[in-house]
Amino acid sequence: MEKGIDRCLGILRKWAEARIAAGNEPPWAWYQYMKLIETVAAIQTGRAAVTQAAGGSLAVQEVARGSKEDAVADIDTRRRRRRRGEPPLPM
Repeated sequence: MEKGIDRCLGILRKWAEARIAAGNEPPWAWYQYMKLIETVAAIQTGRAAVTQAAGGSLAVQEVARGSKEDAVADIDTRRRRRRRGEPPLPM
């Protein structure tokens, strides 16, 4: 059952990526497909980090960071700050 879930998640992600790559979708649908891809990627990463141990309890594994498949944004990264100065004038 567990391998079936992983396989279905992989199929779903490839399907959504193919829809985006085709370029035939309206702009509102593109964002929905991107959210789907990011959600499936997060689920796959979480499932890869937690595996069944021999006694039926859960064991946590370390997941390598920085893979290109992990498209989830890191919220701890430093953001660019706006320059202090005169505010832009409205048109």
